Amino acid sequence: MISTQDLLVHKPLFDSFLARDERRVSCCHFSSVFAWQDFFRFTFEVIHDRLCVFAHQPQGCFLYMPPVGGPLDLSTVEECFKRMGKNSLARLENICDNQLPGLVSKEYNSRHKADEYIYRRQDIAGLRGNAYKSRRHDVNLAIKQHPIFEHYEDRHYQGCTALYERWAAHRACCRDENTYRAMLEDNRRGHALVIAHAGALGLIGRVVIVDGEVAAYTFGYPQNDRTFCVLFEVADLARPGLASYIFNRLCADEALGPFELVNAMDDFGMPGVARAKELFHPAFKVALYTLTEI
Repeated sequence: MISTQDLLVHKPLFDSFLARDERRVSCCHFSSVFAWQDFFRFTFEVIHDRLCVFAHQPQGCFLYMPPVGGPLDLSTVEECFKRMGKNSLARLENICDNQLPGLVSKEYNSRHKADEYIYRRQDIAGLRGNAYKSRRHDVNLAIKQHPIFEHYEDRHYQGCTALYERWAAHRACCRDENTYRAMLEDNRRGHALVIAHAGALGLIGRVVIVDGEVAAYTFGYPQNDRTFCVLFEVADLARPGLASYIFNRLCADEALGPFELVNAMDDFGMPGVARAKELFHPAFKVALYTLTEI
């Protein structure tokens, strides 16, 4: 398996192609690859002047994200499928709905994968109007706990990982599904890796301190010139209102000033997560698809 430092060597190449890509989907950030290095062996190939990121497992490989470096075209996709061969995993993940028209072909099937929730940053920063009455109530509950909102620093690392353990344990107790419990385990390592290397990955991180301990954290990155993407967010479930509070404060943060929109990613196919995201009234959703050969 490739080491963390060996994987980071590829970041300058990835970023150079990303800089040429105006239609960036949310997963097109190096942290999205970095977080899953314990589960896949990643390789990077330049095909038709596009950077293609392949994720390998013993059963085969798949294209982890759309080719990076410009508009998505059918010839690049065709070459990627040739490289993957007839393995059980062969597919192209995370195609945005507006990229599908360029991939119309009798050789491929597209399957809806997920919807990402997009909010107007000023709506969440202000929480104005009757629609956000409940969210303002949550924020006020959090404020009564005297939270301190601050930039993430290395000294917060242990507090963040300890918070994840508390959060995951609480979530696991409330759900019996093996799939959900497996997801919590998978994300444990991914969160720890990304947080430990947040600076090298170019992430913006914020934490909330209550009673001297990390009670919430959030990390994200610019998805494009208009949109900031929240990679992940965790809040102590025993402290009411903190999830709303940290999202509100992040959207009001001066670092997000240049961005009109905030992408809070998808709901993982979980009704409870979907309900929580709907409570913040997304401006719209972006559908993502998986492409496979017929």
